[in-house]
Amino acid sequence: MNGLDGLDSMLEVAPDLTAHQNLPWESYPNLMRVDATVEGLGKAEAQFMLYELALIRRLEQWLVDHESLVHGPVHSSIGQEAVAIGAIAALKPGDQIASTHRAHHHVLAQVVTNAVRALGDFDPAGAAATPQPVTLAILQTLAEILGLRQGFAGGRGGSMHLGSIEAGVLGTSAIVGGGIPMATGAAFSFAQRGTGGVALAFFGDGASSIGALHESMAISRVMALPMIFVVENNLYSVATTVAETVGFPDIAIRASGHDMPGIIVDGMDPLAMRAAVMRARGHAAAGLGPVLIEAKTYRYLHQSGRLPGSDYRYRTKDEEALWQERDPITHFPAALAVAGLVDAAAARRIEARAVDDLARVLSEVIEEGPDGPRIIDTGWPDPLDAPRGVRSAQKRTPVDGASEPMLPVGEDVTFQEAISLVTDRAMRRDPEVFVIGEEVGHLRGGAYGTTRHACKNFPERVFSAPISENGFSGLALGAALLGMRPIVELMFPDFALEAADQLFNHVPKARHMFGGNIDVPVVVRTRTAQGRGFGPQHSSDPAALFALFPGWRIIAPSTPADYVGMFNTAISGADPVLIIEHHRLWNTTGPIPDLDARIPLGIGRVARSGKDLTVLTWSHPVHRVIAIAQRLAGEGIDVEVIDLRTIDPIGLDVDLIDESVARTGAAIIVEDATASHSIGPRISQLIHERHFGRLRAPVRLVTGLDVPTPVSRVLEEGVLLSDDDIEKAIRELRIGVGSVEKL
Repeated sequence: MNGLDGLDSMLEVAPDLTAHQNLPWESYPNLMRVDATVEGLGKAEAQFMLYELALIRRLEQWLVDHESLVHGPVHSSIGQEAVAIGAIAALKPGDQIASTHRAHHHVLAQVVTNAVRALGDFDPAGAAATPQPVTLAILQTLAEILGLRQGFAGGRGGSMHLGSIEAGVLGTSAIVGGGIPMATGAAFSFAQRGTGGVALAFFGDGASSIGALHESMAISRVMALPMIFVVENNLYSVATTVAETVGFPDIAIRASGHDMPGIIVDGMDPLAMRAAVMRARGHAAAGLGPVLIEAKTYRYLHQSGRLPGSDYRYRTKDEEALWQERDPITHFPAALAVAGLVDAAAARRIEARAVDDLARVLSEVIEEGPDGPRIIDTGWPDPLDAPRGVRSAQKRTPVDGASEPMLPVGEDVTFQEAISLVTDRAMRRDPEVFVIGEEVGHLRGGAYGTTRHACKNFPERVFSAPISENGFSGLALGAALLGMRPIVELMFPDFALEAADQLFNHVPKARHMFGGNIDVPVVVRTRTAQGRGFGPQHSSDPAALFALFPGWRIIAPSTPADYVGMFNTAISGADPVLIIEHHRLWNTTGPIPDLDARIPLGIGRVARSGKDLTVLTWSHPVHRVIAIAQRLAGEGIDVEVIDLRTIDPIGLDVDLIDESVARTGAAIIVEDATASHSIGPRISQLIHERHFGRLRAPVRLVTGLDVPTPVSRVLEEGVLLSDDDIEKAIRELRIGVGSVEKL
């Protein structure tokens, strides 16, 4: 009998699977509509919201009128200002926002609001002068958009990468939906620290189908994070309609799929937005989990620039006219007048102040030239400053721990146990350290046993995340930007491609594009699996991939002692660090040092002294090369083995390489990776550039073959780095060097 026989009689099967499509949003659970209200709104707050509206509109209009002064696209929010001023009005000091490429309104509202809250009072209708912190916030925002030195990031970030953590702007991202996972990290930090803070992520309707959103929603729901997701549904992703990108008009329906509250609100009305975010914030701050808000709004201009969408024929002038009838610039003052909060005369004074404040700020960066307005020469950043902020030279004082060492110094432990011990020790020293990844809190120590001690002693800080690498990598970044110290475990290096947006577009670039003066202490651990039959999609080496993105430090220790020392430096540092852990090291043993010991990054070691030629390597191949060198020593071939340990291109121990290669005159790089995944060519280039005249033979590179790693044991062995190839390269180079010497 077929196992499915009788199933139709057990279940009620709809003959038409589309019968339940196109239901109105009211038919879905957890959804509501929130309308405008002036409840709890005082006169001072109302006047300030009106000032922000006028200021944002005037600044954005100036930008589109002078877009030639902006290096790059101008994604204006003209028409969408109500979303920003209403949402920000509902937040509290200490809350953080993240946003996307269209973020001028969000950022300006947040930084100006933050400045006013710090002052305690500002009457835009009657004050004799606008306070300096307010005009400074406007100046920094405008200057960064223009790419000037007075900007938040000194011009590195520009219009699409605006950030001021102290003002509550975690950061904006040019990647659609890229800021959402970062915001979950802020929410995570608030939950862990018990601050009562809330994080809010703004994004457009085009991001509502992207994986970053759904991974972040899943993580936020699982962890009940104090998180608010705000989608600005302006109906178009560039020229693609919501019907094409989502399939239904009410994006808030997505909340039902994640079993979280969803709110639909008029995004053209600041009072409605304020009410919706206040309601969502109360829910999230109470520990009840995340909320999704859909703000129905409209951008009056095209994706970027000063022309309306109708000029590009994807929408009509009639549609634009209908939305312009709802312009908050006219409707909001009228609503405040009806409520008795701001009269017409006060509204005119507020408008005039916004105009004057913008003019005063513009006068500091713009002057009139023979061909019209231009940037004042003194406003440009120094080109020599461009490289600053990719990496940090800051030193961090470790947090003192109160626990006793878990093992006597010098006792032999396995490489695997060293990882577990030093992770636990870091968590004992610093309460801001946490571990996140797949399975890390289960199986009595995760998939590889490296969180065994942490799971036992700090289970509340070891988080088994959903299978959402991009989501939890972005969470780690957001938490790190607020001072936490995440350890992210990627089960296999190949899974970095699932998290590529956060690991390559955001983590290594964050410090530089947000000003060069913030810490990004994200530690990513991953275990290579070459030789274990995991096949083409689980057997890559990640060094060369991560090295493509300036900002990453990359380390590959080969002994338990080196692991402890380098891990401690990484977890207490200010840079993102990738730690590569080779599976063949797992059961190797060595003496454990003091669990608080440190080895500076960028310092290699001589693993074996020799005079004939230099072999540069790291991780497990160090042991293989030493064994080969010792065997060849009986034949009179004296090989020096250098364990580089740090292998990001900027972090190489150039002094050690120089000393050894200058002395031996010959070099081989041995790397346990396929040729296309090899970082060796960059090291070879460095040696050739610095030692061409001293080299007695070209630098040799020994790797695996340039093919995906197969599963078959025989085929896999034929593809991977082999001892025979290493020995052959040493012999051939030694013979070649000897021949040159005879000549």
